[in-house]
Amino acid sequence: MQNTNLKLNKPLNAVSCTGRSLSAFSPAIKPLSLTLFGLSIAFNINAQTEDERNTEQTLERIVVTSDFSQRSPDNLASSVALIDEQLLEIRQAAQLEDIVGIVPNLNFSSGASRGKFIQIRGIGERSLFAEPINASVALVVDEINFSGLGGLGALFDVQQVEVLSGPQSTGFGASGLAGMIKIVSNGPSDVKEGYLQGSFAEYDTQRYSAAYSSKLTQNINARVALQQVKSDGYVENIFLNRNDTNNIDEFNAKLAMDYHINESANLELKLYHFDIDNGYDAFALDNDNKTRSDEPGYDRTDTQAASIKYNHDLGDYALSISLTKLNAELDYAYDEDWTFVGFHPDEYSSFDRYKRDVTNHTLDARYASKSTESPWVLGFYMQQGEQDLTRFYTYASSNFTSLYEPSSQAIYGEHSWQVSEPLSFTAGARFEKFDADYIDSNGFLESLDDNLVAAKISASYALQKTTFYSSISRSYKAGGFNADERVTAKDRLYEPEYNWNYELGIKGSIDSSTGITGNLSLTFFYMQREDAQVNDFSVLNREDGSGAVEFIDVIGNADTGINKGMEIQTRWQLNDKVRAVVNVGYLDATFGNYQLANGSFVNKQEQAQAPKITFYTSTSYDVTENLTWLVEFEGKDRHRFSVGHDERAPFTAVFNSELSWQQGNMQVQLWAKNLFDRVLPTRGFGGFNNDPRDGYFPAKPYYQFGQERQFGVTATYRF
Repeated sequence: MQNTNLKLNKPLNAVSCTGRSLSAFSPAIKPLSLTLFGLSIAFNINAQTEDERNTEQTLERIVVTSDFSQRSPDNLASSVALIDEQLLEIRQAAQLEDIVGIVPNLNFSSGASRGKFIQIRGIGERSLFAEPINASVALVVDEINFSGLGGLGALFDVQQVEVLSGPQSTGFGASGLAGMIKIVSNGPSDVKEGYLQGSFAEYDTQRYSAAYSSKLTQNINARVALQQVKSDGYVENIFLNRNDTNNIDEFNAKLAMDYHINESANLELKLYHFDIDNGYDAFALDNDNKTRSDEPGYDRTDTQAASIKYNHDLGDYALSISLTKLNAELDYAYDEDWTFVGFHPDEYSSFDRYKRDVTNHTLDARYASKSTESPWVLGFYMQQGEQDLTRFYTYASSNFTSLYEPSSQAIYGEHSWQVSEPLSFTAGARFEKFDADYIDSNGFLESLDDNLVAAKISASYALQKTTFYSSISRSYKAGGFNADERVTAKDRLYEPEYNWNYELGIKGSIDSSTGITGNLSLTFFYMQREDAQVNDFSVLNREDGSGAVEFIDVIGNADTGINKGMEIQTRWQLNDKVRAVVNVGYLDATFGNYQLANGSFVNKQEQAQAPKITFYTSTSYDVTENLTWLVEFEGKDRHRFSVGHDERAPFTAVFNSELSWQQGNMQVQLWAKNLFDRVLPTRGFGGFNNDPRDGYFPAKPYYQFGQERQFGVTATYRF
């Protein structure tokens, strides 16, 4: 919701004079609350006059849909970042990895065709091979749980992306340990509207998008959206003489329908289709984006998903029941030696492929009070999943197969109290019974049965233009097992992890005597992880005598894990023509009292994928009524790639720029990404040597690289 304390002559819009407020432009900049879920306490201070409240009712209402009460971010006692459709267009965002740099203390790692492994405040997965993994960061698309499937985070025809930092298990269960990301699609409308969009850029990059919404009958509205993304990528295969072995080729579609049964009941239906056929040929012996693979890998997904939600208004109460189903066929493979047969006398040649069939069914039923003074919600949740894996590997005597069947049942609730005009409290809890059965072709059979509890308590105190808040929250993640038979018996299983989070924060609006106005959000957090799950690996010599090595993943529990820091999010109206955004995150994330897979003991060590500093700034200038110029500057501090080696990503700072012209229904954007062509490692390996020219010794680092400098143009017609 736009803050009415900012008295402006025109909207705080970063793209054009016809857009929304900057609160929409700056996702992580909306006056935030603090993060909680698990156990939270928040202080909210934002007392308004009756005139201000009446003024707000005439403005567009932006709400956090992942919150039980669907409140505005200003009134939510949780650290939330909202990235709206306008900012997605500015970023030329096709996938989640394109917006990570905006939000403080949000990071990603690649190791596939996309950067599909997300970390929030230093917590999150970095890869997925043979082992089954329970996600630490929840990914929800509308009503459907896509956790662990970050490659399906497509951003097209999206209303907003919500990023809730910090424990979220009260609302999202075992996948909400570190936080959650929710993608909210545009819904059907009862008027004819839509858009056509085409984008063209270097590296033979093309993106075509379209959406159309209309009333089908008196009671049924529908919306359909399509997107095709293609790009050759930034890698050149000098053996095959090709520049498209690390390409992007994605087709996605959505269909949404609303059926208004009567004045008090409606039905929402959503269907999704993802057809992804990306290449994966990313690592080069000389770290120069010039590969020599004779069998380039791939990262393919064929996924269908559906949700149906029934909403019933019962007067003072409301009932909602949501059913979802997901079927995904994942096929991931790579050339393990990174070279071709005949490259060197000491070479080895191998290909590694992981084919997964994933299904997931959920039921979520909620009964809620609609009281504004003392709202509450009670819910019941069920989930049944299955992951059927086949691994095809050159050096294996036969294919490895496994079947992983996780399921959970949970009850949850939340209650808020308005103690006085400025003071309110919220308390919530979730009890989840998590079960998992596992069997594989090596004869390993195991079952897990965990009872998991999350809780939260929050308080908020509002005073004039400022909100103070604080929270305590407890979140959880289920335990699991290491699939490889070479893992020692004592390391085969690992325990559930719990995460305690403590936060203090302040948010509000700023008016200066110079005429500069803005909004500020400042959050301090301290997270204490119990039995922190640490993703390590072992390096084993091959039995063929080549001197080459192979890896096995090993997940274990560290006794301690501390993630602490702060997040600053601001937006400014400097004058009638200039707007600015400044977001900064600081993170100090360590774990300790843990024995690595190589036998060494870690007393205290930095967590992987946890840069100490992340920052994002942008400035937009209205050159004319129709023309806007935007400059973005973002970056992150150097940080470890992994727990098992000390290779680090360097400090990176990237400039992006865009010139946007809009006339009526037509918009044209000229844009540049990574303007100064900075080298951007997105994944790094260490602790081994994969080069036969060196005799596979000594160990050296290898990197996968991200966005190179790219110029493009995008045209959009809305109707």
